[in-house]
Amino acid sequence: MSETPLVSICCLAFNHEPFIRQCLDGFLMQETTFGIEILIHDDASTDNTADIIRAYADKYPDIIFPIYETENKYSHGFKGKMDIVFNYSRARGKYIASCEGDDYWTDPHKLQKQVDFMESHPEYSVCFHRCQHLNTYNGAMTDDRCGRLFRDGKEGIDITADRSLGNWITQPLTMLFRRDCFDPNWQKQYKYYRDMHEIYHLLSVGKGYLFSFVGGVYRYHAGGIHSMISNEQYCTTALPIDEEFYRINRTRAAKRNYLFTLQDCIKYYTSTDKWKALGYILKHFKVSHDLHLAYKEIIRLFKHATNA
Repeated sequence: MSETPLVSICCLAFNHEPFIRQCLDGFLMQETTFGIEILIHDDASTDNTADIIRAYADKYPDIIFPIYETENKYSHGFKGKMDIVFNYSRARGKYIASCEGDDYWTDPHKLQKQVDFMESHPEYSVCFHRCQHLNTYNGAMTDDRCGRLFRDGKEGIDITADRSLGNWITQPLTMLFRRDCFDPNWQKQYKYYRDMHEIYHLLSVGKGYLFSFVGGVYRYHAGGIHSMISNEQYCTTALPIDEEFYRINRTRAAKRNYLFTLQDCIKYYTSTDKWKALGYILKHFKVSHDLHLAYKEIIRLFKHATNA
């Protein structure tokens, strides 16, 4: 095995045949003064994703280290734990950078910029940069939501949990964090562990920084995980039904959006009489300052219905 890398790039792939080359090329084009490793987990893809990864791994055996599943792990309950179990656990780098197989990096100096900052600022546990969003349905490329934060020409700003999660101004493909700041036990606190939980905890053990440069593209497509999941599946497998999720999204708008997402999911349980009052609850509380009370009532009904 090659010498210990400074950065471990962690990538999850599943049926990403149209995109995985662009993703891997974004990793390999990085110009750095340090070593990297690319850890890829292919979750039993049914297209040619695994074959493409093999070709790259054969060409770069000292950099790319894949895992090829023969049985899909996501469908067996791993979900938010995928990177933790299959990539983070074998990472050797001081830093971990993430990018899923359908997203890609565009700045060849992305990692160098982030590592230089982290090396000179040990009080920071995580940093991000801006990204664009590509809608593959219509080909539209749009900027992220945080351009307004840099109107004064700043190269970067500090990020808190309120600013990051309340407005969700970034995506995991932009993130680089210190491996020793990550605790795998975090995910045990949640029924459904997700990206925002990870970012929340990283920001609770150190400072966060958001660069102004655009370094990658987040892609929306029909094969994306959230695009493939029906509302009913999302309700039972992806939505984190716990108060911690609500607590870390402190802004009133974010809480209201969460309630509306929950409302969409709960429509699948309207065959029971207990949901007749749901519309009134949301209508009443969406203009109320006590959204937390509405949340608790909805969760009480939700848990009662799903445990019945």
